[in-house]
Amino acid sequence: MQKRNSSVTSQGGFTLIELMLSLVTLLVISGSAFQLMNLATQRSATEQTKLDLLQEGREFMDQMSRDLRQAGYPNPRNFASGVLTVSPIANDHRAAVGLVKVDTNDLWFEGDVDGSGTVSLVQYHLDTSTSNNCPCLKRSQLPKIDGDPVAGQSTPSYQIEVQGVQNTAIFSARSNGSVVGLPVTFSSSTMGSIDTVQAVLTLQSALVDPQTRQKPLTTLVSTVKLNNCSQATTGTAMSCW
Repeated sequence: MQKRNSSVTSQGGFTLIELMLSLVTLLVISGSAFQLMNLATQRSATEQTKLDLLQEGREFMDQMSRDLRQAGYPNPRNFASGVLTVSPIANDHRAAVGLVKVDTNDLWFEGDVDGSGTVSLVQYHLDTSTSNNCPCLKRSQLPKIDGDPVAGQSTPSYQIEVQGVQNTAIFSARSNGSVVGLPVTFSSSTMGSIDTVQAVLTLQSALVDPQTRQKPLTTLVSTVKLNNCSQATTGTAMSCW
């Protein structure tokens, strides 16, 4: 008789050390993956904040530009003789004087800015305080009343337009290409010669960029050529008289 040899196959499992090494490797890979996901989420939030910041600043600049293009309308040229009865005419609520005040942090002007037929006094102001979501740029729009354009109008009612403002000199003015020294008010002989107003706005995000560890900044510039005349002075290019 022939003897049949049988072989027994033995199967061994992982040792405790091998299991621990595998677990450590898995934890390292998972940790790296979660770190990348977290970084991507932070970057996405930062980019969205920067986009929102840019959009907010652009909307402000567009609003200011639209307002300024209506500064000085309607003016005395738009009325028949004898219609404007308040003296001086600059105090009549039906006629806009144009620019009222230009300073580095303040811009005031009169005009029918919304096409309603009512002349408004529009005031932009930089609030440099560090409370109530500021430093920020604020805007007030109230109907013009009979009275002096600078001192005889209603108390401004400001609304916050844009937050995170970093620069402290927003507005500048030019006359025939030359920079005008500020501040200038309606009573100044220089006011009637201003034909261009520029705004420079530097905004800072509220969130820190996880890559640069800095709060992102963005700067916007808007230059507006004035369309309508000014009642401030006579004999100038922008004069209504």
